[in-house]
Amino acid sequence: MALFLREEDVRRLLSMEHALAAVENAFVEQARGNAANFPRQRSASHGVSINILCATSAALDAAAIKCYPIVRNDISVGSSFTVLVYRISTGAMIGVLEANALGQIRTGAASGIATKYLARAESRVMTLFGCGWQAESQLEAISAVLPKLERVNVVGRSAERAQRFCRVMAERLDVELVASGDPERAVGEADVITTITGSREPVFDGRWLRPGVHINAAGSNFAEKCEIDSIAVRRADLIVVDDVTVARSESGDLLAAEEAGGLDWGNVKALCQVVSGAEQKRMSPTQITLFESHGLGLEDLAVAVRTLELARSQGVGTELPIR
Repeated sequence: MALFLREEDVRRLLSMEHALAAVENAFVEQARGNAANFPRQRSASHGVSINILCATSAALDAAAIKCYPIVRNDISVGSSFTVLVYRISTGAMIGVLEANALGQIRTGAASGIATKYLARAESRVMTLFGCGWQAESQLEAISAVLPKLERVNVVGRSAERAQRFCRVMAERLDVELVASGDPERAVGEADVITTITGSREPVFDGRWLRPGVHINAAGSNFAEKCEIDSIAVRRADLIVVDDVTVARSESGDLLAAEEAGGLDWGNVKALCQVVSGAEQKRMSPTQITLFESHGLGLEDLAVAVRTLELARSQGVGTELPIR
């Protein structure tokens, strides 16, 4: 029978440690040909957009479909995120998960894995653009993979929200958090920069970047959105994406750089190839590295299967009469 997990179940079961391990392993298996990701499909009509992500993993003997509607009112509202998980060998449904928290955690984990392979291990200062819900897991994941991280500059449109974010996260993490009102200074002193905003315009000037910085651009998953400018893309010595096919249709940052003549897609690497060792990671301490994250069904599959395993072992969830 299938197991149903509510948001509170997922949040209780799925730690960032579990998510990091699951996502990293998923990319390794993808590089080996044992897992496949399928680009997001979007269908819109009458004010609602239905978004669907899919993935399969022979290594996990599982396939997953994630579905969520985006409702267009005065603001955009993602009303419900759901992941369905199936056993490949039998075709049976094995799980139904409410997936708001799952999506938040896996998005942070993807940036964490990219940072593990692309940032300098001695990185001590991070600058975070964005102080919303998604920013929490970005910070948690990156602090987990950078043992020498000491300080995080938080830049937000609202100084009050940035300060509140710092207070909340300071209770969860052993790093100094500073609400910064000076984006140029925050960028200039950063070893790692992460952008996770809803902005459609670049949030910093690429000329501010110092040599050796690693950038996680995690908020631009529409062709019309740009969180980083073409200068930053052009200055990057190594550009890695979670999926090249997805990036070529959804990465506003890279598409804008291509239009400006600052991007050769032949130089863009897939994260699975970097994680598996098939492609080289950072080659020198002065290289600027860039990871473009868009959110993959493969990541959802990996963390959903791990969460279901944890739920079964701990007796959590509700059995559904579905086979």
